[in-house]
Amino acid sequence: MAVTVLVYIFYILTTILLACFGCFLCACAYLHYLHSITAHIPGPPRSSFILGNLPDYWEYKAATGRTVGEFLVEKRFEYGPIFIMFFMQRAIVFLGDSSYLRHVFINNHKSLCKGDFLYHKIGFIYGERGSGYGLVANTDEALWHKRRQLIEPAFHRKCLRGFMNNFNNVCNRFLTRIGTVADGEKPTSMVSEFSKVTLEAISQVAFNINTHAIEHPDSPFPQAIRISLMAVQDNMNMPLNSTMLAIYQFKLFQNATKKKQLDAVRFLRKFAHDCVTARKKDMADSKAVPDDLLSLLVNSSLSMDDIADEFLTVFVGGQQTTADSLSFTLYEIISNPHVEAKILQEVNEVLGERDYVEFDDLAKLTYLGQVLEESLRKHPIAPGPSRHLVKGLTVGEYYIPKGIGINSLQLFFSMNPEIWKNPEVFDPERFANVKNIPNFSMTHFPFSIGPRNCVGQTFAKFESKVILAKLLQKFQFTLLPGQTDRMEARLTLTPRDGVMCCVTRRK
Repeated sequence: MAVTVLVYIFYILTTILLACFGCFLCACAYLHYLHSITAHIPGPPRSSFILGNLPDYWEYKAATGRTVGEFLVEKRFEYGPIFIMFFMQRAIVFLGDSSYLRHVFINNHKSLCKGDFLYHKIGFIYGERGSGYGLVANTDEALWHKRRQLIEPAFHRKCLRGFMNNFNNVCNRFLTRIGTVADGEKPTSMVSEFSKVTLEAISQVAFNINTHAIEHPDSPFPQAIRISLMAVQDNMNMPLNSTMLAIYQFKLFQNATKKKQLDAVRFLRKFAHDCVTARKKDMADSKAVPDDLLSLLVNSSLSMDDIADEFLTVFVGGQQTTADSLSFTLYEIISNPHVEAKILQEVNEVLGERDYVEFDDLAKLTYLGQVLEESLRKHPIAPGPSRHLVKGLTVGEYYIPKGIGINSLQLFFSMNPEIWKNPEVFDPERFANVKNIPNFSMTHFPFSIGPRNCVGQTFAKFESKVILAKLLQKFQFTLLPGQTDRMEARLTLTPRDGVMCCVTRRK
């Protein structure tokens, strides 16, 4: 009997080993096929047949501490405006020429789709539903289009005009907080401070919710968002699909970091459900509710989970991207006193003794707008467009087969001296007259390009102008020694050093 059991175990183990070996052979055959059909496209040699160019990036990161975007910029200038990289079973063609971008992302956008491999890892963290199938992560084109049409009215310029009181009130609370920092004479991270005010702004305008993040240092929301974004980045850094990453749902495979990340995602998801439930109850009880994004979502035909997806997409995305952008911008303003002086002159001319920013003031703050655009050029926050080809497409002189990834980065263009003279220099005057910049919309796209550009870009620009105008009117900042503009990837790009500052009241 014992011998029979051993024989069965031997057969089972042999079968498993053969199956694994067969899968390995199939994977190798697929990689060989992938390499052969793309061999004509320029790019760096693969350092590993299985891992592709991943070891090259790992070595680069270990040596420099820089991001994958900066690594890719080096490859773009080494191999030209079109090149291919391999990340295990994924082959991605990168485009660094404006005519290529227009040809692919505008003229042939119907030949593209969002790939499940990447975007499901944004919506689902280790198998836990975060922003789920929200606008950013949704890969179903028809479904995405319906969601976009539903959400767009809440971020229309005419709608945002009515929220100037919200912008000013939230900013006044922020100024009170910064005043406390100044009086305490202790340095602070402006990345952290901006995260609080942008969180409160999106919460007030889109959902009529007060998170108390500005006044209460123990508010759980800023930390939960920061941890969840780090979790998304960790997900994306792992060359496994979202289904396989769900193994971390089991405590056996969790370490302290992954447990904390899952807890943060669950906390935010529960908060979204609670907010939606409360708004639904208010509507059912015929209470007066604001005409905001949350009401639009609740009045739609979306399910509870779908509403929570869009809630978290806007709640998290609308907060972090603007906070990171403001942080880089403030760093550059402090580092360039002549820029700060010119901003203050303009703010004084437009606002005078007023500390309330009117809607009509926004258009008059032209130089401040140029400063924000230059900051987005030099420090693009959001990742570039990332798609898959649903059918083969010729780009330039190269045919790119169906199924291959096709990406671009704002950094390919913003760091190109053929487009921007002295690209490392912070010079807002570049944007004084964008009509003189060739192919401007294809070389400067901080809010992405094509039909899937950022729905909240007007909101972000309005909010940023109000915050910076009021903040610089009242306070001045000094960077601590050792602060740099080095970037760190947390889905979006954030200042690695935190923009640590000493704050004083402006006399």
